[in-house]
Amino acid sequence: MNEALCSMLCREDRWCFDTEGRSIKFNSDSTGELWCRCNFNYWIAADFEWKTIESSGDLSRNAEMPSQVANATQKNSPELLGQLDLEITLSKRLPNRVETSILKKSTIINEKSLTDDAFQPKSYTVRIERGNFVEPCTIGYPNSDKSRYAFRLLFDKSPYPPRSEWRAPEGGPEGGQFWDHVEFVGQVSPDLAKQGRAMNEASAGGWSECVVS
Repeated sequence: MNEALCSMLCREDRWCFDTEGRSIKFNSDSTGELWCRCNFNYWIAADFEWKTIESSGDLSRNAEMPSQVANATQKNSPELLGQLDLEITLSKRLPNRVETSILKKSTIINEKSLTDDAFQPKSYTVRIERGNFVEPCTIGYPNSDKSRYAFRLLFDKSPYPPRSEWRAPEGGPEGGQFWDHVEFVGQVSPDLAKQGRAMNEASAGGWSECVVS
């Protein structure tokens, strides 16, 4: 079961909170990338290492997910494909494809904005669901042209470092509330728009605007 779920996790080129810059990518070689761009500011563009770990509790249980992404009605609920326990260790390294880019000179990216605690191993429980979803950043904003996605990746806590692990959270990070991002979507599926309202549109709250620091 874990092998099949890991394959699904890695199959997506990226899982997005916002296709314009906030996403997470898992590779089959146990590496990955975490991106956080908002209003042209790159706060995080980092490689990470990941692995599956044994659950500390009942393997049959469903993890408690934040209420803002778990309140879809039963009639319009996504299909739970499975659940994984992961350990993710964020690094200070830029992804190879941007290692020689202008990001190398950034004064705010990765360790420039994050404390050493952000780069320690952290454990997460994630769920992979199939259904009819929109980008989480668009929830609460009416737009008939929203892209639809067939899969959702839910974290029990955000893969972005918590507020306490930012050197100066005021400004851009505080405005974007990146540490609240727990929901990511994958596999664009335009035909899902014909099925009506997206399953995650019932989620509470809207998009926290980013603020240029």
